[in-house]
Amino acid sequence: MLQLVPYSEWIIPAPVLFAIAWVHFNKPPTNRSGTTLAMFSVGLIIYCLLIAVLWLLVIVMIDQGSIGFGKNSPFVGMANPEARVEFGRYAPLIAALVLVAGPHFSWYRRFDRAARTFCITLAAIPREADRLALELAQTADFRPKSERLRAKISNTISKNIGARALNFEPDDTLASRFTRAVGIYWMFLGDPADVLNGNAKTAYARILQVSKDTADGAAERYEELIQAGLAYFATSQPTKGLEDALKRSINEVSLLTCSLIARYVLYVNATESKRRQRLATMGFDTSGAIWNFGADQWLTTTCLVVVLSAAMMAFMPGTLPLATSEILKISITFGISIGFAVIGAFWVAQRFLQRHQGQAIPDPPITEFAIAALVVAGLSAVVRIAIPLVPALIQASPSALPDAIMQFVQRWPGLIIPFACTISLGLLCTYLGARRWSFRRAATLGALGNGSAFVAAAVLVGQLLGDEVLSRFYQPGVPARLLICVNSGLIGAAIGAIVLWQFKRSELARQDSASRVGMPPLAALLATEELDAGVSSRPDVAELNYGGYARDDVKHLEGRYICFRPAFACPGAISAYLMDVRWDHGASCLMFEEKERADAGHAQRGRVYIPDKWELMSFVTVERGALRLVTVSRPKERDAARGLIMTLSSHEGAHTPASAPIVLRRADKITQLGFIRPGAEGYEEYRRELEAVEPASGFFASAPPPAPAPGPEPEPELALAAE
Repeated sequence: MLQLVPYSEWIIPAPVLFAIAWVHFNKPPTNRSGTTLAMFSVGLIIYCLLIAVLWLLVIVMIDQGSIGFGKNSPFVGMANPEARVEFGRYAPLIAALVLVAGPHFSWYRRFDRAARTFCITLAAIPREADRLALELAQTADFRPKSERLRAKISNTISKNIGARALNFEPDDTLASRFTRAVGIYWMFLGDPADVLNGNAKTAYARILQVSKDTADGAAERYEELIQAGLAYFATSQPTKGLEDALKRSINEVSLLTCSLIARYVLYVNATESKRRQRLATMGFDTSGAIWNFGADQWLTTTCLVVVLSAAMMAFMPGTLPLATSEILKISITFGISIGFAVIGAFWVAQRFLQRHQGQAIPDPPITEFAIAALVVAGLSAVVRIAIPLVPALIQASPSALPDAIMQFVQRWPGLIIPFACTISLGLLCTYLGARRWSFRRAATLGALGNGSAFVAAAVLVGQLLGDEVLSRFYQPGVPARLLICVNSGLIGAAIGAIVLWQFKRSELARQDSASRVGMPPLAALLATEELDAGVSSRPDVAELNYGGYARDDVKHLEGRYICFRPAFACPGAISAYLMDVRWDHGASCLMFEEKERADAGHAQRGRVYIPDKWELMSFVTVERGALRLVTVSRPKERDAARGLIMTLSSHEGAHTPASAPIVLRRADKITQLGFIRPGAEGYEEYRRELEAVEPASGFFASAPPPAPAPGPEPEPELALAAE
């Protein structure tokens, strides 16, 4: 313990930095409940590393500043070199205190905003919660588990509406969908006794606390659902307007309640299997749900590769006995490299199939796979240098970096295997994922194909590796290169089977769920249709139909905005929600996505159109022929964007055109979200900004006034001719 005392100035800041990272990264507190624990942990770790880098930079600034601090210093003691050295010893502690007070400095806020945005995107916050909520609301069957809950639902519907509205069978009738929405609401919000058990009570209370607006919105929509159900089922021949109003209320209640359920499940359970199990206990049938190769599957695959490679190095005949630390170091390095390859291949193949859904299988995206493989090779090179370098730096070895680089130069052919793995898995996922084959058939062919690719890559690796390197791992006289091919083939087959199994499960479930909701797979998730704009030949330039803008010219428009406008359904209220604007690499244009809407069922997502000659931009959503248009001014620096919204509003059961002023402002400071009524916090601020829209940023042309009543015609004037 006494040996740690001289390093206390470096040890003490560690928990301080972690506390700073945790507090900042988990703002708002819904972040932890917006994604899986694995993804949240990865994002938090990377954010903590970025904070550590900033901490080191501050240390360097303090240390260098102390050199000049003694010159002409008003403090007499600092002129002494020994005093400056003593001051420099405490630079790590001072730097940590600077970061604690960092939010008061503009330069720190800019760094923190960029770092948090990057890490939150990496951790899929809150997209994972939104994906799970959409899955539960649209595709997963729901049956109440307890007789008590079934009786509660039956009594509620029978007494308030009638027996016609009660149907527990999943036959996709309006009565079935209505009963399902009422059941989901009562299961989680109305009477959650079946949900609360053990430690889940604390998590339930926290989710409702941090998502109070969503819970309040669900309660309001539930009252509207009951009214819409009463109006529909009490009529012998309901009109189309009553049917549309009931369907809309069902979707809104289901999506809002499932949004809370998704955040609750993600907060309570760390692994996907546990989350599925908890959902099953609630009454959801997730057997046909959307599967995805997420952080849990990636971690499982990586750990399996580490275990297989370590077992082969330790027990394969003909290998030399190695120290346990050496085996772990090599196997972990190899496992992480293969993990990078799996992510790259899976991501490119999935995006490719989504873009060409329902079409004949075109030529695979070889260029994209090659770029992904090069990125994987670069990341693998960094890992191969960093893993042996870090222990050497901790031991203060003077030759740590040269030794790590020398070792990498000797073993660089090992990068060929993750490079080949990326292309092999990508091609297999592309061709096998587009066919409606069984999981086992796809996994078998994936194992054969990827194992063969690993063997071919291992042949090249064996030829490039020198005999000096091979002699460190294999006994003399043993066919080392043959053993490399055998080991690589077995590992490649295992990876191919696992990845293709998961990929096929994800693709089949995605296609089935899309057909169940009656929409194309991509539109089911995006709730929008592509206009006939095509895809730009350059990934950084938008198509002419979008305005032909380059990404570099509109990069300053990306980010999160708070969007507010008058609420159509609540006279006098203001609807405020968030809007994310980012570049869509698939469509090569800016896209927007609305979030945290109180009426979540009407959240929009679409493309951004920016004309070249005008200082305006338009946010356009097209869904099955229905179009919503928001046209606002193009903001400068930190200015707000102001303009008009043109959409549809439900009025007395029918959809009518509606227009209103709208303002988009950078979400640096979020005053209030949801339906904000007069007297609430932030209402007056929002109202003044909306009032300033007309006439500078938009105006409404009213109907002309009545013409004046006709009077006696004036007598014509006599014009005298010039003489």
